[in-house]
Amino acid sequence: MLKLQKLMQSCFGYAAIVSSAVFMTMVPVIVRSPLPHATPRFHAESYGLLLIFMRELILLMPAVMAVVNGKAWWAFRSGAPSARQWAMAASASFVMLSTPFFVADVAIMQYSMTGIVGIAGVLVLAVALLSLGIAGFATFRKPSESLVRDPEFRSVSTDSDGPGALAATQ
Repeated sequence: MLKLQKLMQSCFGYAAIVSSAVFMTMVPVIVRSPLPHATPRFHAESYGLLLIFMRELILLMPAVMAVVNGKAWWAFRSGAPSARQWAMAASASFVMLSTPFFVADVAIMQYSMTGIVGIAGVLVLAVALLSLGIAGFATFRKPSESLVRDPEFRSVSTDSDGPGALAATQ
């Protein structure tokens, strides 16, 4: 179980980095994209509103994932008592992000927007995100299990006697 915790800790760190990069590249799209508004051609059907909500979720979730996964990674790295709660929140963010990709896959198939390669690519992404979320929930479901603290992590020295405040303690 400790190896799985260590693997999930690494996944949280990498997910924070990737999500940050994805969000930075999506900022111009978010700024330029208008929110849907009522026009004579706009019909508020439930399926259309669901797709609009899923689009907004896909655009905004990378920022949430970057913060939550980064905090989970840092909590494990520093041995914080809140590490399990942050791990559960990070796992929930993986599950939440997989949902719009499943909905997008259904929309792609219904409207025949692309071939089998596009459908398979979106499906693989959705299954991978869902798998990471479920693995996180399974790994951190019990609060009594000991959590892995990174042995390489050393606290920052606060003594002014040493070479500097940012020097690692020995």
